[in-house]
Amino acid sequence: MAERANAEGEKDLRDEEGFEDLEETATKETTSATDEEGEASEEVEELQGQLEEKERTINELRKRVQHLQADFENYKKRQKKEMEQAKHNAKGDIILDIVPVYDNLDRAFKSFEKNDDTESFIEGIEKIYAQFTEILAKRDVEPIEAEGEKFDPNKHQALMKVEAEDQGHNTITEEFERGYTFKGNVLKPSKVKVNLNPDGKGK
Repeated sequence: MAERANAEGEKDLRDEEGFEDLEETATKETTSATDEEGEASEEVEELQGQLEEKERTINELRKRVQHLQADFENYKKRQKKEMEQAKHNAKGDIILDIVPVYDNLDRAFKSFEKNDDTESFIEGIEKIYAQFTEILAKRDVEPIEAEGEKFDPNKHQALMKVEAEDQGHNTITEEFERGYTFKGNVLKPSKVKVNLNPDGKGK
C-alpha cells in the first residue's frame, strides 16, 4: 500500500510538473503572440505613417503642379497680349512711315492744281518715290528682279507665255506687276511674261 501511495504521489507530482510545464508553455506562447501582435501593430503604424507622409508629398506635388499650370497659363496670356501689342505697334510704325509720304503726295497735287507747274510736279513725285523706296528698304522689303531674268516659280508668276527666237528659253520678257521679298522671303511674286524656246535658239 505504501508503495502504491508513493507511486501515486510521484504520478501526481509528475502530473503537476507537466501541468506547470504546459502552463509555462502556454504563457510563453501567449507572451510570444502578444509580442508578435505588438510588433505587427508597430509595423502597421509605421506603414501608416509612411503612407500619410507619401500622401502629404503627393498633395504638395499636386499643388505645385497646379501652381505651375496656373503660372504657365498666365505666361501664355501675357505672351499673347504682348504679341498683339507688338503687332499693333508694328502697324502703327508702318502707318507713321507712310503718313509723311501721303502728306507729300497731297501737297504735290494741291501745288500742281494751283500752279499747273508740270516740271515741279514731276520733280516732287520723284522725291516722293525715293522716299517710299527708302521706307521699304528700311523695312527689309526689296523688289524682285524680273525682266531679263530666268523664270523662277518661287519668285515669279507666269501670266503669259510666248515663243520668241530672239529671247532665251525660260527668260522673262516682260514684268506686268512687281514682286517683293520681305527679309529674304517672297512677300508677293512678280507677275510676268515668259519666253519658251525649247530648241535652244536665241540668246
